[in-house]
Amino acid sequence: MAAYQFQPIDQPQNIANKRRLIEIMQAILDAPAPELRAAVGAGYHPGASVNVTHPINELGSLTAVTEQLWQPLRQALPDAERRHDIVAGGRYRDADWIGCSGHYVGTFARDWLGIPATRGMATVRFAEGHELRAGKIAASYVFIDFLDLMRQAGYWPLAPSLGREMQWLPPATHDGVILTPQESAISQRSIERVLRMHAALGHYPGGAPTRAALDAMQMVKHWHPHFMWYGPAGIGTTRGLKGFEDYHQIPFLAAFPDRGGSEIGHFIRIGDGNYAVTGGWSYLRATHLGGGFLGMPPTGKRLTMRVMDFYRCDEETIVENWIPFDIPHLLLQMGVDLFGRMHHQFRQQDALSAGEWLAP
Repeated sequence: MAAYQFQPIDQPQNIANKRRLIEIMQAILDAPAPELRAAVGAGYHPGASVNVTHPINELGSLTAVTEQLWQPLRQALPDAERRHDIVAGGRYRDADWIGCSGHYVGTFARDWLGIPATRGMATVRFAEGHELRAGKIAASYVFIDFLDLMRQAGYWPLAPSLGREMQWLPPATHDGVILTPQESAISQRSIERVLRMHAALGHYPGGAPTRAALDAMQMVKHWHPHFMWYGPAGIGTTRGLKGFEDYHQIPFLAAFPDRGGSEIGHFIRIGDGNYAVTGGWSYLRATHLGGGFLGMPPTGKRLTMRVMDFYRCDEETIVENWIPFDIPHLLLQMGVDLFGRMHHQFRQQDALSAGEWLAP
C-alpha cells in the first residue's frame, strides 16, 4: 500500500469519461456490419493497447480488435444487449481509468471460439479496465468468462466447482453505474480499505493453510459478516468468510502457498464512491505446489495470473466482491487446454436446435 497514492479526479470529467465509455461500447454494438471498423476507430486510439482473456490475448492493432474481438462477439450474439452492473472511474498513475462489469445478453446464434452455439439465450459475463484519453480508449483489459459460456452451452471441461456456478448478481444497492458526483473522501476510503485488505493477505506465513495461518491475515476485520464473493466460472460464488475460505481461499493457498503480487502488471487501482476497482495482467505470480484447486494435481510450475476485482464497501467493511479471473490462461500454464477439452467433447456431436425435433 505504501506505493499507492490516491489521486482525486475532477468529478464532471469522471462522469463524462464514464458516459463516453458507455457510448463507445454501444456504438460498436449498434454499428451496421460495414461500419464496424469505423466505429472501432472512433472509439479507440490508433495505437491502443488491447488485451483480452485467453484465447484471444494481446491484440496488436485496431484491425485485430475488430476482427478478433468485436466481429466474432457480434456474430455470436447478433441481438446482444450490453448490460452494465458497475461503471466506476478514477485516476491511477496520472491517467483516467474506468472499470466496468456486467453481461452481454442475447441469442447465442453462432459458434464463438469453437464454443457451440445453442441458438438460445445466453448471458456473457464481461469485466473491463479502460484508460480513456481525449475521449478515446488508449489501453484496454477485457475479461470475458468463456468458461461460463461453455457451461451454458452444455460443456464443462474441468472438475466441478466448489462454489456455486451462477450468473453474477448486480450490487445489492443497485447503484453500481456511478453517473453522479462522488465525495473524494469516500472514494479514497473505499480504495484504501481494499488495499489494506490486500496488504493483510500478505501476512499469510506460507505453508499449509492451517487455522492459525488463516487467522494471521485477520480477514474478519475487513469483510462484512455476510459478504458476497462472486468468483469466475471454475471457482463459483460464495457467501461469508467461511464460504470464502472453504470454497476458494483454502484450496487456492494450498495450491499456491508462495503467491505474491508485483507492481509490474497492475493497471488499475481506483475508488469511486463506495466502489473500488483493482486489476493486474500477469502481476500475480505463484508456484503450483499443491493439489485440489480447480481439481488439478500440483505441477510445480511457476505461473502468472490475470485478475480484476470490483468491490462495494460500506462505511466499515467490504460487502461485495466480483472477481474476473482468466482461468483458461491459468490452466493452460498447467498444461490443460480447456478449449481443446471442450472441442474433444463436442467433435462427435452435432449442434441441434429444438425446432429440428418438431414435426413439419
